[in-house]
Amino acid sequence: MQTIPFPVSAAAFPLHHAVRELLESALDQALLIANTRGEILFATRKTRVILQTLFAETSDDLIPNEIRTWLIKGDMSKPLVLRHPKKGEIEIHNFPLSPSGSLTLLRVEHRLVEQGPKALLALGLTARQAEVLYWITEGKTNPEIAIILDASPDTVKKHAANLYAKLGVPTRTSAARCALSVLLANA
Repeated sequence: MQTIPFPVSAAAFPLHHAVRELLESALDQALLIANTRGEILFATRKTRVILQTLFAETSDDLIPNEIRTWLIKGDMSKPLVLRHPKKGEIEIHNFPLSPSGSLTLLRVEHRLVEQGPKALLALGLTARQAEVLYWITEGKTNPEIAIILDASPDTVKKHAANLYAKLGVPTRTSAARCALSVLLANA
């Protein structure tokens, strides 16, 4: 892989303020350029939002310690994945910009945590009805759902009938459509 020679310090990385602002807001990807001291030399707005969301005590000038430690001591052959139970997970890919590794480009991908059946409680369903509806949206049959939930097929059928009534829908497909509207809105 060919590396691009780059200055090492933020002072040696001058970008006209207007150009920097344009790049930060125009780039749709979450990109960050940092050195091994953890100084952020450039970051898109998307990156800053992601870091502020997952790391409460984030500085605009320094990358979080978990990321810096990975850059210095981590396995660079695979991306760093950091998870937060409510705020999702980020996957960070490292692209060295200098032969010594003292300057690096990071691409950050943010994914929300799938809430699954819990998100369907917003439809006014019981927890068990939400689980049944979730598996319906996954394309499972009543006997398959019974195995997953360790219940009888008749019990699953009864829960399905009750949730159709609560949602005011006549079919399994229309119930799944209601569920998907909630699940996709949360994603």
